[in-house]
Amino acid sequence: MDFEHLRGLGAAALYTTTFVFALVSGLVPYVLSLEVYLVAVSALTNAPLVPIVGLSALGQAVSKYILYLVGKGTLNVSWVKRGAVGKAAEVFARHPHGSLGVIATSAACAVPPLYPVSLVAGTIGVPRVAFVIIVALGSLVRYTALFLAPDLFRSIF
Repeated sequence: MDFEHLRGLGAAALYTTTFVFALVSGLVPYVLSLEVYLVAVSALTNAPLVPIVGLSALGQAVSKYILYLVGKGTLNVSWVKRGAVGKAAEVFARHPHGSLGVIATSAACAVPPLYPVSLVAGTIGVPRVAFVIIVALGSLVRYTALFLAPDLFRSIF
């Protein structure tokens, strides 16, 4: 029997799983950790960096854009409590130029968490395209570092 066709299916399954995991973990915080997933994929497989990190960043950008739309009021999602976002939105609104820096720091370092930052960004009307680009680029930086971490530790020890 020839099992060569399974090799391609395995890569497609890994790529699909990565995107879906990134998307869902971006909408359900603190339950699924994309960071742990990326380190595990890097440490336990020989998956290539570019598609895994790219699909992770894309999935997160889509999920954070959904949260942005919820904050903007375009999507009415009952499980998101927008009331708590009000105070943070006031601070962001007082410093509109700093809000893009907070979004970038949040996307690249996860401090402050990107989930509430996405809601606030939609609430105060951060430009849509700028938001998505900053989230995607910041996520690429963070996920690349996480994906490369196991190799760094292997080389040290």
